[in-house]
Amino acid sequence: MPDDLDYQIVHALQVAPRAPWGVVGDVVGVSAATAARRWERLVDSGLAWIVTYPGAAYLNTRCSAFVEVQASSRREALVERLAGDRHVATIQRTAGDGDLLLTVMVPDLGFLGDWVQRLADTEGVARTRTRLVMRVFGESERWRVHTLSDADESVLVEHRPEHRPLAHEPDEMDLRLIAALAEDGRRSAVDLAAASGLSAPTVRRRLTALVAERVLSIRCEVAHVISGWPVTANVWARASSRSISALVDALDELPQVRVCCEVTGTANILMGVWLHTVGELSEFEQQLESRVPGLVVADRSVTLETPKRLGTLLDRSGCRTGSVPVVL
Repeated sequence: MPDDLDYQIVHALQVAPRAPWGVVGDVVGVSAATAARRWERLVDSGLAWIVTYPGAAYLNTRCSAFVEVQASSRREALVERLAGDRHVATIQRTAGDGDLLLTVMVPDLGFLGDWVQRLADTEGVARTRTRLVMRVFGESERWRVHTLSDADESVLVEHRPEHRPLAHEPDEMDLRLIAALAEDGRRSAVDLAAASGLSAPTVRRRLTALVAERVLSIRCEVAHVISGWPVTANVWARASSRSISALVDALDELPQVRVCCEVTGTANILMGVWLHTVGELSEFEQQLESRVPGLVVADRSVTLETPKRLGTLLDRSGCRTGSVPVVL
C-alpha cells in the first residue's frame, strides 16, 4: 500500500499534473528521480494515473448527458460493450432506480438521439432515461487527497496553466496532440512531438492553450482502495436559479462533491460525491439542504462498482486495468 510520500506525490500531481519531477521532488522533499520512480510504481500497480478528457469549455460546444439504464438481462455483456464505446466516459453500476448510470459525451444532440436509440434497441436493455448536461459547476480536478500544505500547493500552482476564455476551436493538430496524450497525461513534450508530428516547443505552447482554455482537462486519479473515500454516490436535487448560485458558492466547503452539474428534468442538479461510509450520505444531504436554502434532495443512488471512469477501465477495487479514451 502507498505510504505518506506516495500520497504527497499524488497530491502534488493533483495540483499540477504535468509539473516537472524536479519541482515535485522539491515540494515533497526527495530527488526528482525518486519522485518519478515512486510515481511509476503507483502507475504500474494501477493505484494512480494521469487521465485526459474533454474540458468543460469544449463540452459546452458539444453535447454531454447522463443516461440511466435499466437492464433486463445480459448485464455483464452490456457493460463490456459500453466500456469499449469511446463516447461513454463513465459507467457506474448503481443501487437505485436504474442499474447503470452512464456519462456520455458526443458531438451534438442529433448524435445523442441516435446513440440513445441504438442503446435502447440493444439486447438486455429494458429502459433508458436521458438528462442533458446544461452546465458544469464543479469538476473532479478540484478534489485532493490533502497531504500537502497551502504553501506547497502555491509552488505547484505556478506549473498549472491559468484558466482563460475559450479563444478558438481545436484544429486537426490539436486533436492529434490530444489523441497522443490520451494514454499517459504526463507523456513528455519530446515524445508527443514525435507522435503528433509537431515540434516540442509547439507541443508545449498548444498544450498550455488547450488546458488554459479548458478544451482539455488533465488530472491525477487514484484508485478507490487508497482514496480514503471508498463510497461513491449520486445525488439528484431540485434547485431554483437563486439556489444554484448559492450552491456554486458553497462547493468549496463541500469536499465530498467530485462533480456538480445542472441537467434537464425536474431534478435539475446532479452531484457525484465521494464518502467514507454509506451512512454519510444522509448527513451530506442534510448539510447540503442546510447550506443551500431552497435546494431539495429528490433522489440518490449508491455506486456498487465503476467499471469505467473518464475513459479509464477499472477493476472492482477501482484500480486501473486499461483505457478506452473519450473521443468527441
